[in-house]
Amino acid sequence: MSILVKIKDMIIFKDEQYNSFPNVIRREDGTLLVGFRQARDFHKKTIHIDPSSKAVYVTSNDEGTTWQKKTNDIYDDFVYGVQDPCLNQLNDGTIFATFFMWKVFKKNDLTEILSSDRVMEDKFIARVDGSYSIRSYDGGETWDEPILIDFTGKSSIAVRGNIVVLDDGAIILPVYGNDNIGELSKVILLKTYDMGRSWEKLSVIPQIEGYNYYEPNIYRTESGKLVVFIRSYKTGEKSVYEPDSVKLSPLITSESIDNGKTWTQPIIREVYSPSPFHPLRLKSGNVILTYGYRYKPYGLRAIMLDAECTDFSSDNEVTLRDDGLSGDIGYTCSVLLDNGDVLITYYYYEEDGYRYIAGTICREV
Repeated sequence: MSILVKIKDMIIFKDEQYNSFPNVIRREDGTLLVGFRQARDFHKKTIHIDPSSKAVYVTSNDEGTTWQKKTNDIYDDFVYGVQDPCLNQLNDGTIFATFFMWKVFKKNDLTEILSSDRVMEDKFIARVDGSYSIRSYDGGETWDEPILIDFTGKSSIAVRGNIVVLDDGAIILPVYGNDNIGELSKVILLKTYDMGRSWEKLSVIPQIEGYNYYEPNIYRTESGKLVVFIRSYKTGEKSVYEPDSVKLSPLITSESIDNGKTWTQPIIREVYSPSPFHPLRLKSGNVILTYGYRYKPYGLRAIMLDAECTDFSSDNEVTLRDDGLSGDIGYTCSVLLDNGDVLITYYYYEEDGYRYIAGTICREV
């Protein structure tokens, strides 16, 4: 198995706002486009919900050497906070993106708190409004109106992850959520033939007892097998972010050999972090799996996998950064550069506290 060598770290975009949850694609003309969530930083602390947050992007036309200084809007809503924009480059040139939105209420204005609600400072309730798809046919210059991701038997769902496109043109999208208070969060696979205008529920990943599933990424191997990489959390009284809780958040994987109709019993891998895991095929055919490491020493890590994503040996893991200041970092997404190097995007911060979009360039040797 080859190894991964770090070339350099960089700042992709930084200002005095809360920039987080990036996603990166490469356009047909070589332009790199990094989408992310941008919010105010008025709380001066870790907080991922803001009714004013929006989805934006910046570009680079020189393989990530320089980046736009000003953001471009993907979607901004007057009432709802936009969360986790994820970009996908389709073969016909369309950029297909997804995100979900929060609506924030005063706690005293609600008569019922749902299982998926977030209580903020004991004053506000953040509720998922829904998950949406949105498209651009001109390289991000303009976007159509968001379309609700709706399907028969729909539950409260959110989306953070990429898609795969099958040979017949169908888009497969993993989402996550639960139906009722007290239920474990699950991963649901959806399918669309009309670029997100309508969806059907394809399947549900089998549940491992006691584990919540979050923020899945999906990958199609060279053989056509589908692999889902799932962030998880073992239920219990402990917070997942406590120093001795590392093994409460393992990577969980499941596979499908029938285009997502059925899935194998999930496997708990000996890779741990309460962060999504992102796969990328390298020029060699190997796969790099990246993630933010949200325990001490905080930072950025990657695992080199074989082409079919079966070997998760710890010998293949590399620490790319260990200088993070807390667990409020990560959410990786990577892309190949023209020379075969890898650009990993994620969010990070330094002593001034401003969350920024970072990049690390690596090389397979």
